[in-house]
Amino acid sequence: MRNRIKQILPEQILAILKQIRYFWIVALFRLFHLLPICKTRVVICNVWGFGDNAKYVAEELVKRRRRVDGLEVIFITNRPAFAYAPKGIAVLRTNSVKAILALATARVWVDNNRKESYIRKRKGQYYIQTWHGGIALKKIEKDYEDRLGPKYIANVKRDSKMTDLYISNSGFCTNMYRNSFWYKGEILECGSPRNDILFHMADRVSQEVRKRLGVTDKARIAIYAPTYREGNNNIQPYQLDFKKLLSAIEKKFGGSWVIAVRLHPLVSGQSGFISYNQQVINASHYRDIYELMSAGELLITDYSNIMFEFSFMKKPVFLYASDVEDYGKERGFYFDYDFLPFKKAGTKEELIANINNFDYPVYQAEVEAFLNQLDIYENGSASKCVADRIVRIIQAK
Repeated sequence: MRNRIKQILPEQILAILKQIRYFWIVALFRLFHLLPICKTRVVICNVWGFGDNAKYVAEELVKRRRRVDGLEVIFITNRPAFAYAPKGIAVLRTNSVKAILALATARVWVDNNRKESYIRKRKGQYYIQTWHGGIALKKIEKDYEDRLGPKYIANVKRDSKMTDLYISNSGFCTNMYRNSFWYKGEILECGSPRNDILFHMADRVSQEVRKRLGVTDKARIAIYAPTYREGNNNIQPYQLDFKKLLSAIEKKFGGSWVIAVRLHPLVSGQSGFISYNQQVINASHYRDIYELMSAGELLITDYSNIMFEFSFMKKPVFLYASDVEDYGKERGFYFDYDFLPFKKAGTKEELIANINNFDYPVYQAEVEAFLNQLDIYENGSASKCVADRIVRIIQAK
């Protein structure tokens, strides 16, 4: 209904309505600040539904409800329809009246993204930023400042100033927060909650992934997950010869394989350019990419940070990027792309050749050496560590 209204009304009217709605939201938030803070209320936010670090912190907190009297876990997202939260977690839509009330009165905030500009922390509230990026190849925040615009930068600085705690999974991330996030507060170096599942790969998760994708127990899963190109509707960088790719993977690694295609949310609307079938599956709307990664045995990506996280499992990672020179100039990298510990291809033929020539012992040694330089803190217990901190905050006098 909302999209239909947007299509009908003139842009000027829509702009006025948007401004009215914004002032109404701000007024409500300030009004709710008059209410007392609920000492056992935790509000967790994630833009793209019930996923990423936010999901795993929320699930871990629910396990503690019997031990913490009155613990209330509220999850706020733009996409509540995609929030398959377990019992014990209330799911609210971003900027709804209930969501605004929850934010204004919660003892603890946990966010996976920056908070909106109208949100102001009050005395007695504690703000934990889990961030959604992890180890990054592409430059972000202060290191990408000239492309982000003054409004975004102003909000980032405000958000970092009111943050009490950042969650880091590596020495690399700790340094990035210090140098690029305008942040001087405490950093908890415990790993990323979303990566816990990569260290505790449960059969039930694999079975759930297969059931939702329609994949048999006998088939092995390769993931193709390219990242988003800003302001670019060109689909050429995402196209592969899946038939030849599957043939090469099966010949090299053995068994029967399927390719789960996971496009970025900002690209998934264009996914019609791929011909899906029983062996090439559209997984762009699968609820949790970390569940998918846990079940997958091989990853093909280009610039996505999941290349690093997938490699924590010592599973094969291949890079395919036909536009690396242009993309590197446009976006900028923290690492020299050529020296990443993954086989790189600029053409479909090179990708096939890299698969054919893959040497697992060499790959494993190169990945381990690379990750050692980043000082990784991951050990599969980040969710528990963050939840423990939240419980201590709630129970503190």
